[in-house]
Amino acid sequence: MTDRPPPAPAVPDVPTVPEGPEPRQSRRLSDILVEVAGSGRQTVSVSEVLRAVGERSFGALLVLFAMPNVLAGVLPGLSVVLGVPLMLLSLQLLVAADRPWLPARVLRFELRRTDLARLVARTVPYLRRLERALRPRLLLLTGPWAERLAGAGCLVLSFMVFLPIPFANLLPAAGVMLFGLAMLERDGLVALAAATVLGICLLLFGGVVLGVLAASAHVLRS
Repeated sequence: MTDRPPPAPAVPDVPTVPEGPEPRQSRRLSDILVEVAGSGRQTVSVSEVLRAVGERSFGALLVLFAMPNVLAGVLPGLSVVLGVPLMLLSLQLLVAADRPWLPARVLRFELRRTDLARLVARTVPYLRRLERALRPRLLLLTGPWAERLAGAGCLVLSFMVFLPIPFANLLPAAGVMLFGLAMLERDGLVALAAATVLGICLLLFGGVVLGVLAASAHVLRS
């Protein structure tokens, strides 16, 4: 009786790339993720994903690093791990960098294809619903100067994402993701929605800071 090799781990079903004409500007981010997850490689690195999204990198990377916090923001340590790349990308967007830069350690980070396929299978249906509602509009709010303002807003939101406070990073991460989607599809209405989320986050975090300062002052006077 010969020994049989152990069965390979099951790979979740990955959504397929829909057939039909190309989107208005280029392929959808969801389609790119499906293709990357469906490749035959055992692992996929961040640098490979960066090459796949090409010139759309800034908006796409903002979405990619923010979305896990939106869908699984309560996982311990996730906000810290993803918050640093978000802050770096936001700062580069603020100074109008030509292309995104990430540390070599981040670019070399590899994810097993089975794990990536599982993540894509969970996130792509939601991402596709969002993409179907996006279209170029209010283009003044997605021009070069608007992208620099978006970089400033994303930098503030990314710092909030970085803070290791349970549940507190969900709304800021959603704001970063909206800014990224607005950049990808030149959708000024989504940019306005992202700015609204930024304002809400500033009010909430500002209220918390004022509350802490007031409590500290009361303790000191006691």
